[in-house]
Amino acid sequence: MEEPQASPSHPDSEHYREMARKLRELARQFRFPGAWQELLTLALRYEGRADQLDARSAPAVSDQERD
Repeated sequence: MEEPQASPSHPDSEHYREMARKLRELARQFRFPGAWQELLTLALRYEGRADQLDARSAPAVSDQERD
């Protein structure tokens, strides 16, 4: 089993995407639909958190740049 890594104080979006990927891998190992669905739901929430972090860190686009 892998050693847990020290978690950064402010994880970035890639960290959340990696955790979502690992949750999906884990879900594939479950035969019980309830556990499988819970893990996939959690993975989806992690992906959403990653998207939020990406949106916050994206540079603002000015009106002149859009045209």
